[in-house]
Amino acid sequence: MPTVSINPGVLRWSIERSGFPVGALEPQFPKLRDWIEGEKHPTLKQLESLAKKVRLPIGYFFLSKAPDHSIKIPYFRTDKDKTPANFSPELIDTVYSMQRRQLWLREYLIENGASKLPFINSAKCTDSAIDIASSIRGYLGLEEDWAVQHPTWQLALRHLFTVTDKSEINIVVNGIVANNTHRKLDPREFRGFVLKDDFAPFLFINNSDGKAAQMFTLAHELAHLWYGSSAIFDLARLQPADDDVEIFCNKVAAEFLVSSNSLRRTWDTILDKGNIYQDLARIYKVSEIVIARRLLDLRLINKEEFFGFYKIYMDRVEKQMKAASGGDYYNNQGMRVGKNFMQAVVQAERDGSLQPTEAFRLTNLYGNTFDTYAQKVLGSNS
Repeated sequence: MPTVSINPGVLRWSIERSGFPVGALEPQFPKLRDWIEGEKHPTLKQLESLAKKVRLPIGYFFLSKAPDHSIKIPYFRTDKDKTPANFSPELIDTVYSMQRRQLWLREYLIENGASKLPFINSAKCTDSAIDIASSIRGYLGLEEDWAVQHPTWQLALRHLFTVTDKSEINIVVNGIVANNTHRKLDPREFRGFVLKDDFAPFLFINNSDGKAAQMFTLAHELAHLWYGSSAIFDLARLQPADDDVEIFCNKVAAEFLVSSNSLRRTWDTILDKGNIYQDLARIYKVSEIVIARRLLDLRLINKEEFFGFYKIYMDRVEKQMKAASGGDYYNNQGMRVGKNFMQAVVQAERDGSLQPTEAFRLTNLYGNTFDTYAQKVLGSNS
């Protein structure tokens, strides 16, 4: 069977990018080391299988040199000693996808006379977390006790997603790469990331993470926009990395979700009653884990109490997530694409400034699927 000539350097890069050790791939590809050394070449069928295994389009293997797939934004991990040598292909592809959306939307908004968003880069680490949290709530049209007004924290989270997406801040919530259910995003690698921009900021929430933590992740990302910095973060145990900006953003996020003054007052009245985490979560309409994190901030519980509760709670959440269903496809698209972004794409496609093929590529929705979701988005705003 005829073989195909490929660049050994690109082959080595593709394997390093995938995170697979060569030894782990050899049972399926026994001549892999010979291919890497350029001594032998794979057949086209073998190359197609390898491309699928390392999650890379086959065309990359015919490039003259390996492309630069590094991520140019800061990556903050709570535990520095656990920082991986390389980003996963899933994270890289997701960041690149959001950056393509951002670049297109920025140009589209500027061409249509949009103004710069006034809050980007409006905060400093020396500012009061209480003041910045108030500024964020004001821009989103939320009152100080906004979450309390909802029956449950799940509905409060949904409302926060909605008002953020309607406020010229593009929010995407997805647990897989685009619509590929075989490429799951790992919350241990990242809980989310933020791409700041004066016209088209993007917030990405890893939906493979438990809903209980997503409210805190979103609040943390909003704080990054006010500070004016892009970042990827894992927020392990909802703790920030050892970095001034991360610590500042965590303080703002905590204050945005639960006022320190209010919580201290409530703490004195609830201390000896039932399950304090459940009771406080019920009052403030945030998850129990966010309440526990806030109590730790204010030194109302110690680290040992927090970490003990965190493990028990997250084990329970993981079991619940495994039992959950995938939900309605088109409802999921509302979070994977973002209504704010989708509206701009649909408008541009209909006025002829964006070709359908490019609209499909930007949204990862194709043909009838794009048309059906476009109608759903337009119908929800009529």
